[in-house]
Amino acid sequence: MFQTGDPVEIHFRTGNTLVALHGTLVQMARPLMEIHLKNQPLHDGLVRPGTNVLVVISGGAGIYTAEAVIQQYLPADGQIVVCVDCSFRFQQRRQHERYRCNMQVRLRVVGDTEWITGECRDISAGGARIYLPQGVVLRSNTVELLFISPVNQQAVRAVAEIVRTGKLLDQDGWEIGVRFTEMSRMEKIQFARLLQLWASPQQREPVKPD
Repeated sequence: MFQTGDPVEIHFRTGNTLVALHGTLVQMARPLMEIHLKNQPLHDGLVRPGTNVLVVISGGAGIYTAEAVIQQYLPADGQIVVCVDCSFRFQQRRQHERYRCNMQVRLRVVGDTEWITGECRDISAGGARIYLPQGVVLRSNTVELLFISPVNQQAVRAVAEIVRTGKLLDQDGWEIGVRFTEMSRMEKIQFARLLQLWASPQQREPVKPD
């Protein structure tokens, strides 16, 4: 089970945009939870009592999620209190180790000719988290990716499915989460070498939900 100090994500919608705040669990007296935010929204008016949110806690052997309602928000203290509506759902941690990285990636819908340039911020053998400087409209969730090595500019290709997308509140741009669905044997070998080059064991970060 999770405990105080574990990382927390608070997901909610503003209009048609899915946004997320990151923080740590400070205290819990069910059904209330107190969370200290690491990043604050650009506009405090977006976070107010009565807003429905999804709480995601990374703790123990997996990920815990539950629907909740914001009860109190103190932006000066970086504190938010939510009331959990139901029991937490548990999801076991992913099988693949995730690594932090900072490499260029190009993305396009499979079959298209236009590439979008972004930045891969963490990666595993199963998927990646990619930052895009602006929102994009894609006609399919199946995309082709080119991960480009900063050392020799060699590219590793992968086909992936977009499983998560959201607007960043504390900075411009968007983040998408992808899960790899197609890769040849040679591409897997190249991919493994790329991981070794750009993600040392010291850079392994806690698993976050996709």
